[in-house]
Amino acid sequence: MRDYFVDVLQRVGKHPASLVHQLTPRIWKQMFAANPLRSDLHDLGGRRTDAGG
Repeated sequence: MRDYFVDVLQRVGKHPASLVHQLTPRIWKQMFAANPLRSDLHDLGGRRTDAGG
């Protein structure tokens, strides 16, 4: 589910409005799940940094 949110948040600004239905979870999975857009934080290997600690 995290891949979906990260991908859609990056894709939504440049995706054609007429094709916005492609960004719904079911259709996104068919079209984009095999190669989702990643955030720069993905390269950190999933490590989390907690404030204060």
